[in-house]
Amino acid sequence: MFVVSVLVCIQQSALRFKTRKKLASITALQMKDIGMTKERQQAELSQATLIGFVGDLLTFIKNKGRIL
Repeated sequence: MFVVSVLVCIQQSALRFKTRKKLASITALQMKDIGMTKERQQAELSQATLIGFVGDLLTFIKNKGRIL
């Protein structure tokens, strides 16, 4: 069961990583539609690195799958 939980955590972290990468290509109008500020976009983009991926994964595991 532990292995399955870790794999799910990796999958969720990978999805968040991909989503953060895609934020770089959205327009200002799309950002307005989703209610995201330029500052928040930059904060999310700064986490779209390998270090951010590992940090997200460790946080997800530490919180036992609960998304904060």
